[in-house]
Amino acid sequence: MEDESVQLEIVPQDEEGEAVFFKEDGGRFDTPQTLKLMIDTKYTLRVYSKKDFSGSDILINGDILQMIPGERQEEGRQQVYSVVFNTGGIEKTKRADRSVLAVQIPTLPSGILVAIQCKYYRAGRENKAIWGVPLRRVNIQYKIVADVAVVDTVIFTRDNLKKNKIV
Repeated sequence: MEDESVQLEIVPQDEEGEAVFFKEDGGRFDTPQTLKLMIDTKYTLRVYSKKDFSGSDILINGDILQMIPGERQEEGRQQVYSVVFNTGGIEKTKRADRSVLAVQIPTLPSGILVAIQCKYYRAGRENKAIWGVPLRRVNIQYKIVADVAVVDTVIFTRDNLKKNKIV
C-alpha cells in the first residue's frame, strides 16, 4: 500500500493575483487549520495529480462540475485540471463555528472525499477572509485500501510570494 497525493489550489476567479488565506486554529476545532472563503464569490480550483482525470467530474459541496484538463507540468509530471465553483447561496459561517468545503475527487470508482475545514465570510469593510496566511496549496495524502481511497492527511502550505495580512 503506497501513499499517493493530490494537491488543490484555490484562487478567486475575478481577482487576478489575489490569494485565498487560511488561519491556524490550534486545537479549538476538528482540524488545526481553517480555509477562509467569501460567500457569493467564484473561485477557480486547480487539481494537481499524477493520475489522469480526463473526462471526469468533481463534486464540490454537492455540485457536479466537469474538470478541464490543462497542461502537463514537467516538474513531478503532474497533470493540472481546473474547475470554477461558486459560493453563491452558502450562508456566512457563524462566529466561533466552522463549515466544510466538501470536495470529491475521482480517483477510483469511490473517489477521494475530502472535508476541508473552512469559514465563509461576507465581503465588506472588515473582510476577515483576507486576513491570515496566504494559501499556496492544500496537500492531500491518501492510501488505496481495498479499492477505497482513505485520506491520511490534509495540510495547507503557505504561498511565500504573497504577504500575510494580519490585523
